[in-house]
Amino acid sequence: MKRFKKVIALLLAAVLMTSLTACGNGQDDGSDKKKPTKQAEEKSGTEELTKTSSGEAPDPEKVAKGFEDADDFRNGLRKFSASLLEQCYEGDTIMVSALSVYAALGMLANGAEGETLKEMENMFGCSAETLANAILYLNQSSKDRNVMQMANSIWLNSNVKFNVKDAFLGKIGTYYQSAVMKAPFSNAKTVEDINEWVKKNTKNRIEKVIDALTDEQVMILINCLTFDGEWIVPFDEDATQKDTVFHRANGTEKKVDMMHGEGDRYFEDEDMIGFVKGYKQGYAFRAYLPKEGKTVKDIVAKLKSAPEMPYQDASEIYVRIPKFEERSGKTLNQALQNLGMKKAFTSDAEFGNVADIGINISTVLQKTYIKMSESGTEAAAVTVVTLETSCYNPERIVRTVTLDRPFVYEIIDEKTGVTLFIGIYE
Repeated sequence: MKRFKKVIALLLAAVLMTSLTACGNGQDDGSDKKKPTKQAEEKSGTEELTKTSSGEAPDPEKVAKGFEDADDFRNGLRKFSASLLEQCYEGDTIMVSALSVYAALGMLANGAEGETLKEMENMFGCSAETLANAILYLNQSSKDRNVMQMANSIWLNSNVKFNVKDAFLGKIGTYYQSAVMKAPFSNAKTVEDINEWVKKNTKNRIEKVIDALTDEQVMILINCLTFDGEWIVPFDEDATQKDTVFHRANGTEKKVDMMHGEGDRYFEDEDMIGFVKGYKQGYAFRAYLPKEGKTVKDIVAKLKSAPEMPYQDASEIYVRIPKFEERSGKTLNQALQNLGMKKAFTSDAEFGNVADIGINISTVLQKTYIKMSESGTEAAAVTVVTLETSCYNPERIVRTVTLDRPFVYEIIDEKTGVTLFIGIYE
């Protein structure tokens, strides 16, 4: 059976390679219908080579067992989430999705080798194979719950002569379920097509991610991640207080609509207090409020060590949280290099298993969106990687947490222990 699956994957990858070679080496395949002229190509825009997988997915039980044993992936993602937020925070509201970065860069890692691969895996905290299996498992396990959705795509510049390796395409198709597109990057229509694909796969929450492309850029890898969580116990809209004072870290104040409700679990230590509030289908919101004398930077630094949550008993937990809608955008080049992924951005990058030309990363960009309301939370992230060539307690204990000054928050999948989003509300 393994041999049969391998043969099928290779045959399908070979079909992809035939299409890519035709656009990459300028050879005539004898069919005007299959090989449009440059003028016709620019009019037609994007050609979809595959919609999703180019190979048969591994056995679900084997994938699940691999994820169950992947503590290095879970721990790596938790630490990387906090580290990435630390790198991106500049004193204002921001949210990032390390999982989206993992998915986009994880596709590329399947074609990396040498020191480049080593740096990427050190940053991930796990091997490229473990990461690929984890992404496949998360996609499989999230489908039934219909809360978190992920989409991946690779865009190839049809104006540049190069061939993509069949093993690379087969792996990203099998494990990342990635669509493969071919389009002329010099055509403005390609920019529109990419932005439209992102808009569709972020449920219209992120409408534009690319302004322009050039023929120096040969490939783009994109991950889109969306979250639609409904509170198990919603906030009462009638209890939301308008124009509540929120104290910013710089000493200024702003007015927010403050939602009032109940939390599920309470935690506290010498640095922070906080709570967990559950969404349906096994997801949760976790908020960390620094104690007086501490800052959100202190909390983020603490989260980098992935500490055990200091949960405490509580009969009731009253929570107050701002109702808000925010967007963030950040180029991650410097942050990723600071976290150890350096060689991938240089002309010495080792991506020989991706294509038959020398390529390196030119830009890693992420945009995010979050809307927090009485009924639940909507969130989205898109990460674009552009490549160029060169419990029991009888005592009644009441806890109250009011998020009226800067706080850190996470949206987590409690079933898998994976952090989907992490942010700071300032």
